[in-house]
Parts: sequence; structure tokens; C-alpha cells
Amino acid sequence: MAKPVRPWTDVLAYRQRDRRIILPLTVLAAGAAWAFLGPAFALAWLAANLAVVGCGVALCDWIARRPAPGDRLESALALYTFIHTVAYCALPIGLADDGTKTAVIAGMSVIGGVAMSSLDELAISRRIGGAALGAALLCGLVGALIAGQHPAHGPAPAWLKTGLALSGVLAFFGYVYQAAAKRIGADNRMAEALAVARRKEHEAAEANAAKTTFLATMSHEIRTPLNGVLGMAQAMAAGELSDEQRQRLSVIRQAGQSLTAVLNDVLDLSKIEAGLMQIEATPFDLGETLQAAVSAFAQLAEHKGLTLNLQIEPEALGQYRGDPTRLRQVAHNLVSNAVKFTAEGAVEVTAWTGADGWLSVAVADSGPGIADDQRDKLFDKFVQLDASTTRRHGGSGLGLAICRELLALMGGRIALESAPGRGSTFTLSLPLERLAATGAAAAVAETAPLAGPPLRILAAEDNEANRLVLAALLGHAGADLTIVTNGAEAVDAWAAGDWDVVLMDVQMPVMDGVAAVQEIRRREAAEARRPTPVIALTANAMTHQVAEMRAAGMDDHVGKPIDIVRLFAAIEAAVARAPAAEDASLRAG
Repeated sequence: MAKPVRPWTDVLAYRQRDRRIILPLTVLAAGAAWAFLGPAFALAWLAANLAVVGCGVALCDWIARRPAPGDRLESALALYTFIHTVAYCALPIGLADDGTKTAVIAGMSVIGGVAMSSLDELAISRRIGGAALGAALLCGLVGALIAGQHPAHGPAPAWLKTGLALSGVLAFFGYVYQAAAKRIGADNRMAEALAVARRKEHEAAEANAAKTTFLATMSHEIRTPLNGVLGMAQAMAAGELSDEQRQRLSVIRQAGQSLTAVLNDVLDLSKIEAGLMQIEATPFDLGETLQAAVSAFAQLAEHKGLTLNLQIEPEALGQYRGDPTRLRQVAHNLVSNAVKFTAEGAVEVTAWTGADGWLSVAVADSGPGIADDQRDKLFDKFVQLDASTTRRHGGSGLGLAICRELLALMGGRIALESAPGRGSTFTLSLPLERLAATGAAAAVAETAPLAGPPLRILAAEDNEANRLVLAALLGHAGADLTIVTNGAEAVDAWAAGDWDVVLMDVQMPVMDGVAAVQEIRRREAAEARRPTPVIALTANAMTHQVAEMRAAGMDDHVGKPIDIVRLFAAIEAAVARAPAAEDASLRAG
């Protein structure tokens, strides 16, 4: 018989659950003993069993309080189990000695019930369960031997009746033992399978954590040099360049932006799979959001000779509550694919409100279309319908998979209508809350960066290339910029000056950006000093990392590679919030 895998101390829990059943059954059995064997036997048997049960309760409670019960205590419980079983089986032996067929049947049934009840303990401890089963077997053999000798049980010779009775008892207990062996084997296999499943789950969790750490590290390491490339490209674009230089610079920027898009897709997919993707619910204007997604491809569409149109039906215009960033991302991916795969004709983006109140946005193209047998693969991760080495279009194969996952997180869906040679139409539908309607689509306004008097900006950045990027970008904007190289220098510079905003990198030597901001916030509280807006300017872009920065006291986050529009918008928003924060701080003081 295989060794049970559960600790023998589980028998204690089994005994505690069994107390409420054993005591009533003992009293009932005493009544049967009274009826068949008389009051003297019944009372003596009941008193002896109640005393044994009481000793067992005390023994189990004492063992349960021991810090690490070992083999000796298991043996002690097995010895008690043997004594208790023999004491209990005194009743069926007495019934067998009574001689009547009814009494013998009742007695052997009791022994059979005791044997079957030992199965649960035998599956936990061979020593304890074996003691119960062995005692029941011993008492069953004695009862069969006594019953076989009784002359009232038929004309056959006593030796034959006794042999048959003993054979029956042995066969029954053999069956019980075989059932116990199967039970233990099943329990062991289940326990092993559960252990394997738990180990696999642990390994999967470790692998997922390692993947998240790897992606966070790679994201930071890729974004940091990429920030230097794109940042300087943006700074150079603001200067005087020849047409040839501007064209070459445009190639650099487009290549860098493509790399950033792939990096963002991989990180988005990782966040979605880890359940870390957060969906916001903020007011936004539908016209502005869709116009931003479509305008990004106007130049490419014009270069290819395509017509690119955005049409928003009057009933769909206005304000909604939802996640404009993710809606723009989905629309951006769909328009990008439509323009990329359409050689001639048009790409039409249309928005309307359906009869069910859901907002629908369709992106239709006049491209090659998609065959029915390829639609199922279209939304799979890392899958492209043209995966050959001669494929004309690049990409990671993640865009549509991310679109579907993002829409699902927002409670929406995406549908496809397409046929080879007749183009494709992707339609997204979202149950967004409608806030207000307007008579015309809002135009995308561009404001001059950092308007007003020069801002006093303190920047902490350890990477030399990134320091040059900041100097170039903010220098063109007319900011009064001071740059330090680590968090400790940032704290000292903050303490010595009065700053409109602080741009804080995170991973720096001596003192990192999170610790520096925590120290700044501590000193502000201790000195009753005006809160200084702090913007995290870092390649750490994963959701949990941004949440940690905000929890540390940072007001906003701008990821690397730096987008100059996003950076200036964050600075202006932080500066605009500063007076309100100062007033609130003074009132609290």
C-alpha cells in the first residue's frame, strides 16, 4: 500500500469532526445492547466506551497543542485507537455470543461499519488507520468464531460453519483493505497533481514577474538612448535647415517614432496580460480625439495619393466620459493599418451613435481586403497575414490584438467586414457616457509652448545625451534651466532656489528620483514651504512604475523618448496647478 502523503496530524481534525457523530451512535448502540443483552451489559459497555472516548478527547487536544508532534505521539494515538476499537467491538462480540440470527447480523454489521470508518484514517496514517482496521478484524474473527459454534445456526458441522464465517470476515476485510489501498493511491495521485499544478503556477508567476522586470529594464534601456535621438531631432527641427537636411531629419524621426510605437505595443500587451492596464474615465471631446488620431497620417496619405477623411455625424458630436488616450490609440492603430495597406483610393473614418446609444467608429479602406479563412488569425498576437521574407509592410503584429483587448477592457467590441479586392471596414463600438453635444467638431488647437515669462526649471538627469536634449528643447522655449546629475544634487538645488517646476529622472546614482522627491516633500511639510510641481521625466513607463512615482509625490509623468508637445503641456499644467495647491497648503496650515 502506498504511503499517504498527508500529515498524520490531519487525523486530529477528522476526530474532532467525528465527535458529534460517535457519541450519539454510542448511546444508540447501548440501547441495542440493552434490548439483546440486558441492562447490566449495556450499562457496563456504555460506561467503558464513554470513559475511553473522554480519554481520547483529552489525548487529541493535548497532541493538537504540541508544537511538532512526532512518531511517538502517532504511535500513542494508534494504541488508543486500537483500545477504543476493541472496547467498541465488545458489543458486536456480545451480540454474536447471544446466538440469535438477528443479534449476529446486527453485531457483524457493527463490525463492518467500524471497518469501513477506518478507511478515512487509513488514508491519512497507516499506523493509526491500521490500528483501527486491525482491531476490527480481530474482533470480527472472534465474533465469527463464537457465532459459528452456536448450534442454532443450522445443521452443518460447527467446524464448517466456523470456517465459512471466518472466510467471510477475512474476505470482507480484504475488500476493505483493497479499497483503502485504492483510496490512498487516488489521494496520492491527486496530491501529486495538485503539487505539480502549484509548482507550475509558482513557476508561471515567477516567469511572469521575470518577464515584467525584463520588459521594464529593456524599456528603460531602449528609451534612454532613443530619447537622445528623437529629442535632438526635435531640437534640430526648430533650427534652420536645408531641404535635404530636413528630409534626412524626417527619416530619423520617423524611424525613431516607429521604434517607439513597437516598444509601446509590447509594453501595452504586457500590462494587459498582467492585469495592470488601467482604464480612465475622464471627460473628452470626440472630435478632438479622433482628429488627433487621423491627423497623424495626413502627410503619409497625401504622399501615397490617398484621400483621408474624417466624418462625425451631428448626433455623435460633443463630450463623452471615457478613456480618450485608449480610444485615440485604437483609432490610431486602425487608421495606421488602413493607410499602410491601401495603395490607392481612400480611407474613410466615420463616427455615429447607434440605436442602442453606443458610440461607433468605422475605419474603411479601399485596400486589398481580407479572405474569410484569414480573419480568425487577424487579431492574434504577433501574427501577420503576410509573414514572408518579402512582405511589403512592417510591424510587430500586435496592433489589432491590442485594439481588441483595449476595447474589451472599456466594455466595447470590434467587428470586421472585408472581402478580397473590396477593401476592409473595422468598426469599434463603445458604451460611453454622453456628457454634452456641440454643433461642430472641435479643431485641434496648437498653442505656443511655455507662453509667458521664462520659467525657472530645475532638471535632474544623469545621462549626458539627455541633458543635451533638455537644454536644446527648453532652451528654444526660453526657459531658465538648471540641470543637475543626481537626486542628491536636485534636493540641494531645490533647497537653495525657488523653482516653477522640477523635472526629475528616476534611475540616477547617489540618490534616485523617487527618494529625492520624497525628501523634497518631507522638507516642504517641515518648513511649511510652497509645494513645487515635480514631473517625472523618465524611461520608466509601465503602469505600476508610474503609480509608484505618483505615490512618492510626483505630480505628473512624461515618458522617454520625450515628445516636446507632451512635455510642454505637462509643464504648463503643473505650473497652472501650483497656485491652487499653494492656497490649499496655506489653508491646511
